[in-house]
Amino acid sequence: MAAKQIITLITGANQGVGFEAAKNLVLSSASYHVIIGSRNINRGAKAVADLQSLPEIKGTLDTIQLDVDDDKSVDAAAEAVSSKYGRLDALVNNAGINDFNPVVRDNLRRVLATNVVGAASVTEAFLPLLRKSDEPRLVFVSSSLGSITGASDKNSPYYRPAGTEYRASKAALNMIMVQYSHILGLEGRNFKVFSADPGLNATNLTNDPDSLRARGAREPHVGGGIIAATVKGERDADVGKMVGAYGVSPW
Repeated sequence: MAAKQIITLITGANQGVGFEAAKNLVLSSASYHVIIGSRNINRGAKAVADLQSLPEIKGTLDTIQLDVDDDKSVDAAAEAVSSKYGRLDALVNNAGINDFNPVVRDNLRRVLATNVVGAASVTEAFLPLLRKSDEPRLVFVSSSLGSITGASDKNSPYYRPAGTEYRASKAALNMIMVQYSHILGLEGRNFKVFSADPGLNATNLTNDPDSLRARGAREPHVGGGIIAATVKGERDADVGKMVGAYGVSPW
């Protein structure tokens, strides 16, 4: 008998660390069925085709249109996954943005809307499907840039007066993760909830991957591997915390 598939949805997975997390999972085991969540369905379909073309692929793939900023899109995606699969075993809230609008209030509104409200919206929409899993996992892709401990320590690499809006969004996301970890833990369903910090990767987050490489950014497969590790159970000793290549990040 074939092993039961681990149905995993990764938002914003048509590129960057989300794409690399999907690749990591489908290359690692035939057990993983990864749904590529993409705001643009054509880009999602291309991501699936690119992954399916890998000669060493073991898992399976699908894609779904999912714009975390659009409630109708989020709800429609949840209904589609429910209709097709009946459950969800792992949800990775990866979709996120940075913004460089010089008007702080406009920048903050946009970044919080996607990185925080969007993640919460997707989580709430898919919780009924996660509750149908025997071993549900909920992952929020965060950043140690959201660590208040790091931001306030002059000896920390995260002590720098830049990226305030993005950093505030990740601090808020970490609080949301902790709250979900507590709330879902009371349900007794063996929920495992994490924040995963992929670190600085040369992605399109700043629209200039090469400038990130010049700052020492790693290639996206490194961050994707950190995210995938939380899905595969490799970081279960640190459930309810923010995990990265360094271990556990202080809040």
